[in-house]
Parts: sequence; C-alpha cells; structure tokens
Amino acid sequence: MKVDRSKGFWNKKEETMSKEEKKRLDTKNLLFIFRHAYNNSPFYKKLYQGAGLTPEDIKTLDDIRKIPLITKPELQEAQKRDPPFGGLLAVPLNKLSEIFISPGPIYEGGMADEEEKLIEAGAKAAYSCGIRPGDIVHNAFLYHLVPAGLGLHMCLRHMGCTVIPMGVGQTVYQAIIMRDLGATAFTGTPSFLAMIGEEAKKGGIDPKNDLKLEVGLFTAEPLPESLRKHLEDTFDMIARQMYGTADVGGISRECPEVSGMHLEETLIVELIDPKTKEPVAPGEEGDVTVTLPHKLATPFIRFRTGDGSVLSEEKCGCGRTSPKLLRILGRVDALTKVKGMFVHPANIKTTIRKHPELGNYEAIVDRPGLSDVLTIRIEFEGTGQTLPKEASEAKKVLEDEFKEMIRVKAEVELVPKGLIKETKEQIIDLRKFD
Repeated sequence: MKVDRSKGFWNKKEETMSKEEKKRLDTKNLLFIFRHAYNNSPFYKKLYQGAGLTPEDIKTLDDIRKIPLITKPELQEAQKRDPPFGGLLAVPLNKLSEIFISPGPIYEGGMADEEEKLIEAGAKAAYSCGIRPGDIVHNAFLYHLVPAGLGLHMCLRHMGCTVIPMGVGQTVYQAIIMRDLGATAFTGTPSFLAMIGEEAKKGGIDPKNDLKLEVGLFTAEPLPESLRKHLEDTFDMIARQMYGTADVGGISRECPEVSGMHLEETLIVELIDPKTKEPVAPGEEGDVTVTLPHKLATPFIRFRTGDGSVLSEEKCGCGRTSPKLLRILGRVDALTKVKGMFVHPANIKTTIRKHPELGNYEAIVDRPGLSDVLTIRIEFEGTGQTLPKEASEAKKVLEDEFKEMIRVKAEVELVPKGLIKETKEQIIDLRKFD
C-alpha cells in the first residue's frame, strides 16, 4: 500500500509563518550575518569598507539594498588571488567539519554548528516534495567533493529515512540495487533516472512493476513537464523538484500543488534586475539573489546565483505561506548548467589555449533525448605540436582534458581551420524546456 504523500508539513510553524513573522526573522538574521561577516571575513570586510559600510549602517531589512552584490566570478577571482579561500572564510580553518569544492571551482567550508539549520531546511524540502520518514531512499547524487550527495544524505537521515548512498554512474547496477533493496524514493537528476529506466528495460527489469519507487526528488537540472510525465509513467511514481545551487544549497521546492517552488523560509531571497541591480516586482523576471543567515564558515550575502526566475506571492492551496519561484528561466550570465554542473567559457578556453594547433571553437548544448549533450567543435591544424597528429587520437586527449577541467563529459569534434567564426555567444544552448 502506497504512502499518502499529498498532505502535511515537516515544520508547520516555519512553513506557515505570517508575512510579519517572516520580516522580523529576516531582519534579525540579516543584522546577525552582516556583522558576523564584517567582523570575521577579510573578503567581506574589504568589500564593505570599500562601499563605505559599517555594521551600524544595517539596521532594518530595507538596508539590505545598501549591501554590495557578489557573484561567482568575483569569488573565483578572490580565491585565485588569495588561495585557497580568498578571504571568504570567517572561522578558523580547524573549526571546519567539511570542505567542499563547488563548480567554478570555489572552495567553501561547513561547520557542525551550522549544519542543524541547513539539515532542517533540507528536510522541509524533501517532505514538501513527498519523501516521508521510513522511506528507503536511493541517493544518486555525487558524494565526491561537491555538497549535494552528502548534504542530502544527512537531511534524509535526519528525517528518519534509510539512505542508499549510491552516487552516480553504473546505470544498470543502479536499477538492480533499487530492485533488490526495495527503494521507495529516488534522489538525483531527472535525466539520470530516465537513463536508468531505459537501461533497466534492456536488462529485463520492468521499472513500473519490478521497482517500488513512489517518489522522485530532483534537482541540479530542469524538470520539464514532458520529462516529469515520462518519469511518472515509467516508474508509476510522483516526480517533484527542488531548486538550489552547489554554493548555497536548497533555495526552493515544490509542494503537492505543483504550481511553483516555495522559497526556503530561513533564507533571504531577492530577485534583482541584472542591469539596474534593483529589486524587481513579483511577476517580473530577475536574477535569484540569496543571503544565507546560517552559513557562518563561508558566508554568502546577496549572492547572485545567475539564474533567472519570476516570483509569485499568490496564496497556495497546500497551506505554505512562503512565496514561490514559478520556474527557472535560464542563466542571466555566461554560465551554462549542463548535466547539473555549471560550465563557463573561460574553462573551455583554458584547455584550448594549451594547444597552439587549436583555433576557434563553439560549444553547443542540446538535449536530443533524455539527457544533455555537450559538443565542442574546435578548429584543428593537426601539426602535432602538443596533441597527436591524428584527429581521432587528439579528440580522445581533448575529451579527457575537458572532462577534468569542466567536470562534464563533452563530445569533441575537430574541424579544419577557418570553418568556425568567432562569436560572443561562446556556449550555444539549443535545449528547449517546456
């Protein structure tokens, strides 16, 4: 008998707080984290002093607009100048319980003292999406260096779930493990579960009848409605998504109404016009910008995620009172997310510039089936200065180098010089998310 996953709250007090309660909470949290970062992080102290700000200047929630915005490229540059943390670290190094590397790459740390709030937020998101205590959860997020796998693992254990720490890869074996252990929930990317379903069928496993999945919780890449329906039909399950980034963690999540993603109540989230840097009104597209009050080790204050979205303050039938992001509309800067990982043109160029026999390039992201495909077309002389003269051998070398640099598999296509024109659009995104 399937579990009822359509009702209830993990933390009803937080999930149904009034606007007045939310404003008081945000004000208290903003004052605290601003002072903490100013007094303990060299990066933030320099940034705020340069803007002429002191802790005494931040007194109300409206004062948040005085605080400078920060971006991932700025953090990357700071850490290049002053490795490893770029002055971002606001606690002694030996106080960290974990150190992660977010796509970029960016070093960031976590402390046991701050994990309780972050784990509680993750539990709220998982419960809102349909996961329940007692579920056997097949966790197919990467555990290695990035926070997704381990972070969600801790949240699920906190909820009272049994977690299978599967990680990524081994597609056929994933289906066998789910079948043998009776997994009732899946966490990972939607395209990966779709691949598991296809491979399971080839191996004689019927995803609908041989597996016991009832719910899938997806993040790191979009869940278009066509793919949601495909997964729900293939596995006879409900498919829900949450939105977050490797840097700040979970930001919003769906509820049983499936009409947008409720913002995490303990975060301060703004939608900012990427040109004017001013807040946009509900219903208008803006850059999702996040302040994390409880991330003390490596604070993130007014961090522009680079993801465009639209905010809705309409009342939701589920009873949760936090506003919702209606959908993630895409990147507002040069970063492009491929298979859940951010790819930046600068990292592609770094690999190409190592080889003088390579010329112009174009990177194309498409989704012809259920998964993203990244193709990098590069002009190649074949003179063998740093690469094998044979194009097939050079292609293999470059694919290995790109995988190490951008952490995403890319198909390399080598073409004669003169066939690719220089363009400002360095990554061409052909995907269509309905």
